[in-house]
Amino acid sequence: MTYSNSMPRNSRRTGRPAFPLWRRTALLAAAAFIVACDTGRLLDVKAPNSVPATVFDNPANAALMVSSAIGDFECAFGGWVVSTGIQSDELQDATLTAANWQLDRRDDGFTSGSYGTGGCTGTQAIYTPMSTARWEADQAVSKLAGWTDAQVANRIALLVQANVYAGFSYAALGMAMCQAAFDLGPLVDQKGMFALAEKRFTDAITAATGVASLASYLNAAYVGRSRVRLYQHNLTGAAADAQVVPKGFVFNAAMDANNSRRYSHVYQAIVQSTNTSVEPTARKLTTEQGETDPRSATTQLSGKASDGITDKFVPNKYNAASLALGQAIGQPIARYDEAQLILAEAQGGASAVTIINTLRAAVNLKPYAGATDATSITALIASERQRALFVEGFRMFDVERFNLPLVPVPGTAFRLGGVYGNTVCMPLPDIERVNNPNIVTANLLSGIKGGFPLP
Repeated sequence: MTYSNSMPRNSRRTGRPAFPLWRRTALLAAAAFIVACDTGRLLDVKAPNSVPATVFDNPANAALMVSSAIGDFECAFGGWVVSTGIQSDELQDATLTAANWQLDRRDDGFTSGSYGTGGCTGTQAIYTPMSTARWEADQAVSKLAGWTDAQVANRIALLVQANVYAGFSYAALGMAMCQAAFDLGPLVDQKGMFALAEKRFTDAITAATGVASLASYLNAAYVGRSRVRLYQHNLTGAAADAQVVPKGFVFNAAMDANNSRRYSHVYQAIVQSTNTSVEPTARKLTTEQGETDPRSATTQLSGKASDGITDKFVPNKYNAASLALGQAIGQPIARYDEAQLILAEAQGGASAVTIINTLRAAVNLKPYAGATDATSITALIASERQRALFVEGFRMFDVERFNLPLVPVPGTAFRLGGVYGNTVCMPLPDIERVNNPNIVTANLLSGIKGGFPLP
């Protein structure tokens, strides 16, 4: 099935990201400001005005379009890491706001929470901010593909960047959402989102290959494509991509202490706002040999979180000696260690053990010495990913795809009332269902574990 990548320019529907995206870009162009403005009020628009269709038709705005897409993605990505961490067993909501507890409690059947409507600077936002970033990146891809090098300086570089960020946007949505819809189109399941991401990464790789100045984006695209190929069970393709990623490679979301919208989201949520902490069960993760893993190590901070109850714990990787340094901590989008763990999963057996032991040796951990049957290796990889990729956005989908036990166990009393549910992926939010005439309600997934086939 073909999915549209272009929203109607003259849409006047309210409650949808379409109008604010165009208006933001028009305002940005007028101000010649290259960082996207706040998307937190996307859904407050009541009566959108007409926006000239030429905004996205002017090649002079090409660099602005891509910069806007990157800025919106980086903000969305930070919120996505925190939000998926809260939904899984990594982070804990530490507010006294009952509306926030649904995500932490994994409530079954909720579709109206702020995971669907929240802005990118929030700690409960997934769908709208990442959909915004995806739409912007896809628009840039579409326009740049139709323009010429004579019309746009550095067109190929901009096209590569737009494809890379579109790819990571689709991948992030697929890892968090059971289903999504794009540009008023039909429902797309997780595999469909990963396929869309793979196409964007492939296009980026094709355009960036052999261009020295685009090496970072090329490697990021290889990590991204290996990720979504793995999620689509293309082990051969995933391994081929993962193998070419150079040792030490890191592709970060660049954070900035001078812009509140670009603060490092994990640091801001835990240390600055104190409305989040590390989940008690994840505060001291160890290997199967009982060694505390420095990659997932945490530090307890003084005092209580904003609810006055929760102890404040921060992952060491997101801690800093000063506020300014903490706000500027980059958040990894793709890196070498992930590629190696993808390779381990794709190859399995003795190769997986060798790869994992090499990663462990780099942080002075003892090598794995357990069983090497297929079930044991899968368990080893899932455990290693939990610690090596701690609070980087992977745990939620790993719990789903590996069919891992939910922690705390469903039915366990939630500390502020109610009980933990069985949700493993977020159902399509009401804002999409209500505003998209092409959504077939009978085909919606609840996200409850065991209620749908694993992707």
